[in-house]
Parts: sequence; structure tokens; C-alpha cells
Amino acid sequence: MTRRISGRITLLLATALLVLNGCAKHDHVRKHQPLPVETALVHTGGMPIVVNTLGQAVASHSVTVTPQVSGILQQVALHSGQTVQKGQLLFQIDPATPAAQVAQDRANLHGEIAQEQYDDAQVKAYAPLLSKDYVTRQTVQQAQAQADTAAATVAADRAALQSARITLAETRITAPISGTVGILNLKSGNLVTANSTQLVTINQIQPMNVQFSLPETYLDDLHTAVAHQTGKVLIWDENHQHLIGQGKVTVIDNTVNTSSATVTARASIPNQQSLLWPGEYVQVDFTVRQLRNALIIPANALQQGVSGSFVYTINDGKAVMNPIKFLGQDGNQVAIAAPRLSGKAVIVGAPTRLHPGSSVRVLQP
Repeated sequence: MTRRISGRITLLLATALLVLNGCAKHDHVRKHQPLPVETALVHTGGMPIVVNTLGQAVASHSVTVTPQVSGILQQVALHSGQTVQKGQLLFQIDPATPAAQVAQDRANLHGEIAQEQYDDAQVKAYAPLLSKDYVTRQTVQQAQAQADTAAATVAADRAALQSARITLAETRITAPISGTVGILNLKSGNLVTANSTQLVTINQIQPMNVQFSLPETYLDDLHTAVAHQTGKVLIWDENHQHLIGQGKVTVIDNTVNTSSATVTARASIPNQQSLLWPGEYVQVDFTVRQLRNALIIPANALQQGVSGSFVYTINDGKAVMNPIKFLGQDGNQVAIAAPRLSGKAVIVGAPTRLHPGSSVRVLQP
């Protein structure tokens, strides 16, 4: 019985050794099989160099409307979110008190004008009498002084009347610019205070500005873009999925941010469909320059190593690492500087097990 058990154990061990030996041989064969790879030819062509960064929409013109006179709001002639035109009536403050002041100043002016006319007539009447010694010189001088005082009073009353008319006109508040208003918090009957109460904010969003920052290394490119009006920018939503609009760089900030080594620029977008809103964060694609006769490869052919960027080529069935200089990317294309690779095939979508010297097998497209 013991011999039978011992024989069975020996048989099982032998079988296990055979299986393990077969797996080891299979793994050894598999490890030495060429890796299947796909390739693409390095071609020459033109390509824009595009830099992506985060930006923020800014109204091209923004005004916070405040009253110039205090009083009770008699009329609110707009609603929240409305688009208004320059000169359109927004608010009407009760004009009763300023109108009464205008009437009073007008009456004062008329009275002073009558007094001025009388004093002028006195001076004219005394003038011929002085030469005949019918009146004294002091009397004439006194009449002239009264006439001058009346003229000054008339001038002051005219100014007071003009000021009162301006105050009356300021009870009617109109839009200083065309644009979109925000949320209104005031109703008819509310008391407003001159130069204090904020009635509404108007933002001009057509056109719209987009402000963004780039590393200072792109400062010369920004200057060139503004000088030649070639600074094309594409504006995308925050997830870089939907194109909102495009425009050009219009201005560069006059100072480089020393803490972040960046420079701020601003682009103008027509925004005719009002897709951009002030304060909105967006993705900005700035076309730095247009490359001519550049070497172009698919983006998934580019590899990153400790020493920098490189691509894999194939030589005698082996993967060869080729250092390159990255120039820029536009979507799924990458521009590189490596003249020796012109017209050669590079490995795209390299397998994770691929390394320099690996045996490879090119898959047919």
C-alpha cells in the first residue's frame, strides 16, 4: 500500500515538472517574439504653433449707474437682464422738487433783469446831466455801481437757473452705453441717494474681451501678433469641447508678472451671438506662429524620456530611440526638428513593453 502511494506521488511530481517546464519554454518563446507595432511616415508641411491657456471673459465696457440727485424713484423703465441702447430711459426720479427750484430761479432772474434795466437807464440819464453840473460826479458813480451790481446779480441768477435745470434733467437717468444690464434690486418708490446708490451695472458684451496669461518667453510673439494684427485666438468652453468664437490679440500688459514669469494679454471677440459672458472662464488657443516646411509626426509617436523628447524608428527589425526637438503641437500633429528623420517611418502608439533594441514587427495598416 505504501509503495502504491509513493508511486502516485512520484507520478504527480513528474507531471508537474513537465507542465512547468512547458510553460517556461512558452514564456521564453513569447518574450522573444517581435512586438507588433504600427508606423507612420515623417512628412514635411506647414503647421501652426498653438499655445493653450486659461482665460477669462471681460466686458469691453462696463458702467455702474448711480444717480446724481437724491429723491424717490418714480419709474423703473427696464427689467433685469435687458439689453439697452445708449440714451434709453432707465429710471425717473420724482422731478417735483428740482422743477420747483427751476421755477424759483427763473423768477429771481426775471426780477434781477428788470432791476438791471432800471439801473442802466439811470446811468444813461445821468450822463448828459453831469456835463451841465446838474448832478454830481459821486451821484453818477453811485448809479454806475448799482448798475454793475445788478449785472453781476443777473449773471449769478442765470448760473443758478442753469444749475437747477441740470439737476432737473438728472432726474431722468438714461443709459450711458449700449449693453446688457444685470439683476435689478430697486423698485419704484425706493429712495435713492446722489453719488451713492448703485442703480444698475451695464456691461457691453459685443465685442467681448478675453484676458489670458502666457509665459514671458512668448512676449516677442505677442508683440509681433499685435503689430501685424496676426494674433489669432480661438475661444473654447472651459472643457475645451465647444468652440465659442475667435478673434485677435489687441493689447499686451506693460508689465511682466515677476512672481509667475508671465505676461497678460487681451483679445477682442465679436461675440455676436452673446455666447461669452463677463467673468466666464474659457480655454484660449493662441496661434504663436505658422511653421513652413516643418517635419510633422502624429502626436502619439512622440515619447518623453529622462533626456527629453524622442521617437522610435526601426532598423533591421529593432526599435531605435531617436532624440528630437519638440517645436509645437496642433491637435493630433506634432512639429519636430530632426532633419535625419525626414521621410522615415516612426512607431506610433508604442507598446508599454517597447524599449530600445526590442524586436518589432510592423503591422500592415
